[in-house]
Amino acid sequence: MKMLTWSRKYKVESEGVVIEERANEMEIEDLKSKLQVMKHLGQDDAAVQKKIEKMNNELQEKIDDLQDLGSTNKTLIYKERQSNDELHEARKVLIQGLPELLGNRTNIGLKRMGELDPKTFHDTCKSRFPPDEAKIQATTLCSSWQENLKNPNWHPIFRRN
Repeated sequence: MKMLTWSRKYKVESEGVVIEERANEMEIEDLKSKLQVMKHLGQDDAAVQKKIEKMNNELQEKIDDLQDLGSTNKTLIYKERQSNDELHEARKVLIQGLPELLGNRTNIGLKRMGELDPKTFHDTCKSRFPPDEAKIQATTLCSSWQENLKNPNWHPIFRRN
């Protein structure tokens, strides 16, 4: 469970990094366009040259930030994959170890989800019907319940009019 929260955390951080990367890319493009406009407008003016230099420095900082975010994103993706691989490996080990934990004497049995246990129907019908009829009734009841379970509108407790 702890691994799942780490995986989600990395995914959220990764998405945040991607959004931040996009914002930085847009800001870089904006600075580049402003820089080109400034170069065309005033090549002789010293104040304009200082502003161009300042914008160049800003642009370089943004490019460096973008590269840092890219490396952070790669690191987060790597960690997410690593934790995902660990989760899959732990799942495999648990599945392989389950039959060893469940021996002949355990009361826990594995069933497919959505399938009924015919033995329960057979035991109940034994107490209500004669032995020769109990098997037939159990099979009939079990199959009808199995068919009802496949119907999403059927509810065993509530009756719909």
